[in-house]
Amino acid sequence: MSAETTRRASGWRVLLGALLWLATPAALATVAADQDQAPGGQQGASPAAGPAERVATPLPPRLRYCPAGVTLNTPEALARCDLTQRPAEQGQRFDNSPQLMRLTLTNPTAAPRDARLFIGPYYLASIELLRPAAAPAGGFGSRPFIPIGAGGAFAGGGGDSAAIGGHVFPVTLAPGTNPFLLRVEAPGFAHLSIRADLQGNADLGQPPTPAVLSIGMHLGMLAALAGLAVVPMGLRPGPVSNRLFLFISVILLQFSLGSGVLPTLVPALPGQPVMTVFMILIMLRLAAWGWLYQALIQPHYDRLWYRLGCWLSYAIAGVAGVLYVVEWLVAARLLSLLLVLGVPVLHTVAGLRSAIRVRIFKQALVGSLIFYDLLQILAIVLLITHSGQSDLPVIISRVLDLAIPLLAIGTVLLRNRASDRQLATAEQDLARSEAQLAAQTAAREDKRLLLDMLTHEIRNPLATINLASRALQGQTVAAEPSVRRRLVNIERSIRAIDAVIERCDLHNRIEESGITPERRAVNVDRLIESLVERFGVPDRVRIDGPALPSVSTDPQLLETLLGNLLDNAIKYSPPGSPIEITRCRNWGVRVRNIIEPDMAPDPDRLFERYYRHAHTRRLGGSGLGLALSRRIAELLGGSLVPRLDERRIDFEFRVEGH
Repeated sequence: MSAETTRRASGWRVLLGALLWLATPAALATVAADQDQAPGGQQGASPAAGPAERVATPLPPRLRYCPAGVTLNTPEALARCDLTQRPAEQGQRFDNSPQLMRLTLTNPTAAPRDARLFIGPYYLASIELLRPAAAPAGGFGSRPFIPIGAGGAFAGGGGDSAAIGGHVFPVTLAPGTNPFLLRVEAPGFAHLSIRADLQGNADLGQPPTPAVLSIGMHLGMLAALAGLAVVPMGLRPGPVSNRLFLFISVILLQFSLGSGVLPTLVPALPGQPVMTVFMILIMLRLAAWGWLYQALIQPHYDRLWYRLGCWLSYAIAGVAGVLYVVEWLVAARLLSLLLVLGVPVLHTVAGLRSAIRVRIFKQALVGSLIFYDLLQILAIVLLITHSGQSDLPVIISRVLDLAIPLLAIGTVLLRNRASDRQLATAEQDLARSEAQLAAQTAAREDKRLLLDMLTHEIRNPLATINLASRALQGQTVAAEPSVRRRLVNIERSIRAIDAVIERCDLHNRIEESGITPERRAVNVDRLIESLVERFGVPDRVRIDGPALPSVSTDPQLLETLLGNLLDNAIKYSPPGSPIEITRCRNWGVRVRNIIEPDMAPDPDRLFERYYRHAHTRRLGGSGLGLALSRRIAELLGGSLVPRLDERRIDFEFRVEGH
């Protein structure tokens, strides 16, 4: 079986394992048993092979690091490479700097045996395996080490060593101790996973079966999570559901590339560009995760610093992706580390400060963020301190791949549940509000009908009284002054009652059906003079300021507004006190009058309907004048602004744009 055919078969077994995991765990166990027993397969040899040859024998590798200065041309490299920990200066490198390590495998048998050396993870840029050359009498010469295998992610899935989860190198071990020199190009903090086993008639191009199955299970679980993320998209389409599906899909694609499944299934893919895409996907994963949690948090915490922090993280992720494309690896990986540490902190602080009313939703949101922070910190610490010594970083990474989407799905579901409850509450409130509005509308309609009926019933007697009063005035020209004064007071009272009725009627028409102002040219100066004459107070009113130009407005509404202001000033100022009407530049009219200290109105209630000061109720009135005037000012496209101090009050009406 060729290496390429073996790799393809292994890749399809991964996908088969993923699909069977989605179906049932028992089926997965069956696949594993079949792989162990299949003739010429993963671990099986020919049917004639003995039990010792059919089962791979694990070999514990011994790994030692080389100090700085040791190269492939150093004959005493094996002796000098005896560090149990990676050199500190090497662990701080962010580029794909070469790292040299001594690897020792022991053959416990008395005869040479074929073995298989597995080096992971897949995304190590370059791997070269060498063994010492036979030392001639004159020394090692110029080639103290002989290459026996090369590979790495940059070689692509079509390379001889490429396998699911890493790279496999077949070696032949002499009895006893077998030293090798391992040259790896990767970041100084990259994790190394090294396993080895003796083989019988096994296919030496295959990685260990448990690794393949674990990757298949992990891929199947990610596919299942992506399927679960589709459910919220169908039930509740929107930004949160779409971002959740994007986040999990990016993790699935990233794992397919980083584990070597996709490159080995499609060996034509170029190695180095695929690994660049893998690093870009890591940036996209961080950005998508932050984008998802921004959609969950921002409706409850829309602060400027949080929004700017989110957009800054997206910009940094984009810049890091570009740096990976142009192969500025040091800067790109520094930005990546900044995002890995900073983005979770950003959203955790915002989540803690958010004003989320539903307690369980906030607890789930903040809890998932804190759990993510702790796992990230643990993964980084293990990556730095246990590289090549333990698979804990890989395990933590797998846990992150599965736990974070699960937590995100749970948080989104809780958020949807909380939104449903809030929506149900809002619908109930809306129903109550609609019922109240309907009741208020009915009451307002009843009030309008009552007022229409009353005004109709009152106007007829008032008209009769007014006619009788005028007839009596014509018949009593020579009557005593007291009689004439009484007749004048009767006529004045009739006008006052009629004015109240007109105000009520106009107010109802504005509030109920609305009024469209008629636009005609109005001479405001002449209108003010006619109002002063009508109210019979030319001796109290002082008009000053520049003459106002004619304005296009509704003459009846403007007359009502200015008449209300003048009537208000006359009625509530001390008898005989001056009233000022000032014509302002840029088209404005201000009416000012003096007030007594105990007659000062409440400034917060000036435009409240039916509001009247307790000491002014003896003067009569409806309390609608100012409220109606302000509403008319708005209809005319202007404003009515009051100013009040201890001794005076004035109202300024100004039309915008004049």
